[in-house]
Amino acid sequence: MKALPALLFALVITAIIAIAMFVVGGNALLNTNSVPVLNSPPASGASNAAASAQASDPQLAAAEHQIADMQKLINQYQTREQQYQTELQQAAQKINDANTQLAQDNQQLQVFQQVLVALQQRGIIRITQDGEIQLLQGSSGF
Repeated sequence: MKALPALLFALVITAIIAIAMFVVGGNALLNTNSVPVLNSPPASGASNAAASAQASDPQLAAAEHQIADMQKLINQYQTREQQYQTELQQAAQKINDANTQLAQDNQQLQVFQQVLVALQQRGIIRITQDGEIQLLQGSSGF
């Protein structure tokens, strides 16, 4: 018996939605304040007078102006996107250059470390705990 009220409620909701759909569809069908589609060909049998009347329609002129404005805006966005792509490529190139330079600097640092270790092993220098490099007095490497 609990299913009966639920079924009735579902039917009522469905009927309300169906009525709303018919009202909206009927309103769209009977609406006389519509703007003609700009890219569609004129209806067969339309005279030149009707075409010139559409051309002088202020709504049509406003729509064409709005379309032109939107096309300009799209062009601006495309230009900006190209600028961003160029900047992004330049930034990526700078990163690659920096990585290359970093690798070269690391290689050079390794060479310096090898030289310091070799000098320490031969007793020419001594590196203290605080990083100070001391030249040993008794050694003459020359």
